[in-house]
Amino acid sequence: MKLPISLRSMVALIAAAAMGLAVVSLYLVPPAQPVTKTHDNVLSLDTWAVEWRDVVIPVYTQGLVRARHELPLSLEVSGRVEEVSPAFADGGRVMAGEILLRLDPEPFELEVVSQQNAVHAARLHVAETRARARVAGASGRASALGRFEPQMDEARSRLAAAQAGLRQAERQREQTELVASISGRLKGVNVMPGQHLQAGAVLGQLYQENLVEVRLPVRDDWLALLGIVPGDDRSLQQVKATLRGRFAGRDGQWEGKVVRREGGLNRNQMMHLIVQVANHEQTLPLEPGVLVQAELRGAQTPAVAVLPRSAQAGESSIWVLDDEKRLRRQTVAVLHHDSEHLYVHDGVSSETRAVLAGDLQLLEGMKINPRPPAGKLARVDDPGHGEGVTR
Repeated sequence: MKLPISLRSMVALIAAAAMGLAVVSLYLVPPAQPVTKTHDNVLSLDTWAVEWRDVVIPVYTQGLVRARHELPLSLEVSGRVEEVSPAFADGGRVMAGEILLRLDPEPFELEVVSQQNAVHAARLHVAETRARARVAGASGRASALGRFEPQMDEARSRLAAAQAGLRQAERQREQTELVASISGRLKGVNVMPGQHLQAGAVLGQLYQENLVEVRLPVRDDWLALLGIVPGDDRSLQQVKATLRGRFAGRDGQWEGKVVRREGGLNRNQMMHLIVQVANHEQTLPLEPGVLVQAELRGAQTPAVAVLPRSAQAGESSIWVLDDEKRLRRQTVAVLHHDSEHLYVHDGVSSETRAVLAGDLQLLEGMKINPRPPAGKLARVDDPGHGEGVTR
């Protein structure tokens, strides 16, 4: 059955009105926002418990190896090279007393013969003068000149000068041979047969291999860490030196001893310790010119807190954790530091918890989530590992 037109119109109007009301309600009452959970963004950082103990604080430096003894080789006379030993070359090993080269000896032998003739002539002159003096003495002459006294003095002086000339000629003949005064290795040799050499010219360098030295720069305040007392050379004997480097394609480690200290400071407020290494005690011998890294260890330093270097928050401060788990900057007395460790002797206690922030840019007072360190700090090698100290 069909509805009247008026009824259908009314139903359509009601439906349209309902739709309009629905659209208006969407604009007037917006849908509720979805519920989101909020999380606090708290940074998690490692913390470190402070422990006091007696430790040997190592210091690190570097230097070049040099020979203990290095001699320039030269001759006191000039001449032409007649013979050169096969060992007289760069890198050659020679023994003490070994002849390295010879000059042509003929000019020097001729000079010896000439001086021998001068000695004979001077002796003849002395004999003749003495005979004349006897004759003059027998005649009873009163003056010294008449008795030939000054003539005898001149004759004796002439003989002494001739004998000195002969000794000089013989010495120069001996200098025609270059002899190794010590056993060692050669470098910088540039000599060949037939070459004319000038007196005093350096012909090469001879250095000892059994003993080498390293000149190590150290800071002034490191002497106290090593237990070195100025003026007391015996305090140097307790310093142990370990050298590390690469030589002949191999990584090597050498044990040495501090034998002396150079006096005074340079313009950088540094001084130098001389470490000596005996090559006959090493599996890999050291040679001059090798760059080595040195670790020096001396006397124990009492009551030191050893912290990771990442706890440092400034030149003389560290990051610590307060009771509310917030960051605080704590001023401390830094005794020494290296690439891994920070050595503190005042400003913290055994209850202090240091925060290992590293290079992070942090704000004092910010809250953090403390956690134990992921790795262990490299142990400072000290005899007996030190005794615990409470502060």
